[in-house]
Amino acid sequence: MVLSAYSKCTFMDRARALRRLIHFLLVFGVVYYFLPAQLAPGFPKDEALILLMMVILSFEAVRLHLKIRIEGLRPYEYSRLSGFSWAFMGICTVVLFFPLSMALPVFLGVAFMDPLAGELRQLGYPGFANVIWPLSFLMFSALLVTHYHPPAVPLSMGFAGSTVSWLAEKMKFKSIDDDFLMAVLPAAAMLGVYMVFRWFAL
Repeated sequence: MVLSAYSKCTFMDRARALRRLIHFLLVFGVVYYFLPAQLAPGFPKDEALILLMMVILSFEAVRLHLKIRIEGLRPYEYSRLSGFSWAFMGICTVVLFFPLSMALPVFLGVAFMDPLAGELRQLGYPGFANVIWPLSFLMFSALLVTHYHPPAVPLSMGFAGSTVSWLAEKMKFKSIDDDFLMAVLPAAAMLGVYMVFRWFAL
């Protein structure tokens, strides 16, 4: 019984560590912005990214059909699209439709803020998970202020992006994973605020 409990604990720790590692690796999505427009003659990088996404989703379809269990997945992901795939789709959406200045804060949020909130809940401090809101605001604003002026613009964008990111992590949905929402919604919120400033010349 003790050995069984130890094995289960080790597996759970290993699975959680793998999920945290994958979150961290998502920040390297910024590499996309520095790739040449054409990866090869007649093979643009956006088409390559879409092709890779299709391959991953095809694998997911096979996994779900054959009921393949992969280490690192949560039990409820055995019968639905994995958080890894949702996260990758979110990153793809961001790099395809948003500039690097908005993508970088989002990637860092997904890579560090989401795991931080999860670890705090795991340790028995769910209330402290809300710390990702002010931390995200500081991080978003610090990165945005180097690209947008006057200061009211990046601060407003940072507030909108961090608030939406915090809500996306806090509010759980059965039909869509927060790894996707924490990537796409903050980027959309920041772009929306930026466009308001531009339209009204504020």
